[in-house]
Amino acid sequence: MTEPAPGTIPSALPPAEALPEEELAGRFRERIRCFAIRRVRDTALAEDVAQETLRRVMDALRANRVENLAALPGFIFQTAQHICLQHHRSTGREDRALARLGRDPRPSGENDPLLGLISEDRCRAVRAALGRLPPDERELLELLYYRQEETAAVAERLGITPGALRVRKHRALQKLAALLDLRVV
Repeated sequence: MTEPAPGTIPSALPPAEALPEEELAGRFRERIRCFAIRRVRDTALAEDVAQETLRRVMDALRANRVENLAALPGFIFQTAQHICLQHHRSTGREDRALARLGRDPRPSGENDPLLGLISEDRCRAVRAALGRLPPDERELLELLYYRQEETAAVAERLGITPGALRVRKHRALQKLAALLDLRVV
């Protein structure tokens, strides 16, 4: 069998042999960490995300669950994105649980990463873009993000199903992103 060109991922070899753990970590750890920092806003947590991503990817490779090795980078970053989303959901649940217990999940504004990341100009741009949304979409986003009401409660208030609410929220966020000239995934 011939050796693959440098920098390519051999597809004829079994996945576990194709990319040894050290090579996989060397190629992707820093990029995953940077990817995660932008999403979780915490360098220690981003390192944990990178570690967990590499572990899950290696487990998938060993179990031959990765069918197309040419798409491995996409698989890796999709895995990292899922781990970041799991963290956000978990954090949201913790915050709501603390709120039900009467404790403020974030006692001071200093712990809110958004305060340090969003400039006042950006805040003005977001407010202006929100003002250009139709009133029903603006209200929907306010209820979900500003007031942080539960999806089921907002759906009930609006007289729609939670699934319909998710569709409306997605469309409203797409419009907001377009107004802000952002790309929505």
